[in-house]
Amino acid sequence: MDDASPKTVATQLGIATALSFSAVAFPFVPEAILAYAGYCYLRHFTYGWRTWRAPARVPLHLGRRGYRDATTRRRGDASWPVGLAAAGQVWLRREDLVQGIGFYSDGPVWHEEAAANLVFGACLNRMGAIVVQNADEDMMTDRLAEVARPFGRDGEIRAIDLKQAPRPPLRISTGNLAVAIADLRLGPEAGAVNRALLPIIEMLASRYRKSALDLYQAFTDETAFKRLVEGHYEIDGTAVRAESASSADGAAFRAALQPLKEIPAEKRTVGREALVAHARELAALTSVSLTEGLDLSSALNTGGIMCIRPSSPLTTALVIARCTEALASMEPGRAARCLVHIVYPDALSGLSAQRFREAAAKAGAIGSLSHPARPANHIQKATRKGPALRIQSRKTSGEILSHRGKIASAIKECPFTLDLGLPNVPEATDS
Repeated sequence: MDDASPKTVATQLGIATALSFSAVAFPFVPEAILAYAGYCYLRHFTYGWRTWRAPARVPLHLGRRGYRDATTRRRGDASWPVGLAAAGQVWLRREDLVQGIGFYSDGPVWHEEAAANLVFGACLNRMGAIVVQNADEDMMTDRLAEVARPFGRDGEIRAIDLKQAPRPPLRISTGNLAVAIADLRLGPEAGAVNRALLPIIEMLASRYRKSALDLYQAFTDETAFKRLVEGHYEIDGTAVRAESASSADGAAFRAALQPLKEIPAEKRTVGREALVAHARELAALTSVSLTEGLDLSSALNTGGIMCIRPSSPLTTALVIARCTEALASMEPGRAARCLVHIVYPDALSGLSAQRFREAAAKAGAIGSLSHPARPANHIQKATRKGPALRIQSRKTSGEILSHRGKIASAIKECPFTLDLGLPNVPEATDS
């Protein structure tokens, strides 16, 4: 019992003492003490109940041979290799990872290795994976293919490069657009104008069969925006006023316009000016669509492996919003065979990271986020609760070591902190 806590030892001593004093009045107590001592010996000093204490859960292959997890008292069922520590392999259960994983490093290569190791674990567990990588790095598909090849899954990998206008494009919704714009830290004025403007654009896009992304740019123009607030607009040379429109259309237009008119004029101006640059980017995007294209909900359900490279902070925010929406739409536990890993940029507010982690945990999916070694202050505030598993890169002489890190666990009944090496996965080869 040298690994038992002081409280446990004191409890056992108290029980033994009470039983010893009871022996004066009850002749059978010595036999009970002997039986109890025999139980303790068999329980703690033999290999009868083979248990394994944290930081390592008992792997599934050892659980089949009778090993039990000391923290759960069940046969070992850990199926995810986290790394190799001085004490041996560190394995965790899928349910542990669902509580959230965070990777922290300033080295892009280290983040690439972390994503590759997550895909390795997904392949080992026959799970699907979506990797949203850094917009400034090369596509990771070749690296992920090397990892998936031993499992015969390299043919499943699908690349969605938003810098190259993929066909079909990635499908998003106006709700994703609203969340993404709000996540860009443009200020409360821009958020208010954006929320009020989108319903109007969506209504007009449906009526005139126009692209909502094109209309977004058109109506953030200073002149068109001013005329819209006054209650009239022009599309395809046709000028329409709210008062002169047909009764049904006019009533709908006036109702949709009211929230925009309620924003003070000064705040409307500030908000519109903050949205202009992003409106131009949205109008030029051919990699996303509001009406057709690849739906990430279907990708999560099919269980394939997908690598998405955004083109900017805006498209990163759109992809995160779409992933969060897809996870939130699933019934609790429905996404148990899914992993979503996102390299999160400091340019965003951090609220989308929090929403993504909550949606993944609720759906039963493994949600993982990569951050710089020291995330920006607004990111830390938004995600102050932090993930259950935090993996930080290690340095020697100021250089980040590949495949090396420090892991801190806040998993219930399984807390630990230790240095480890990330699991070795197949190295990419030059073709």
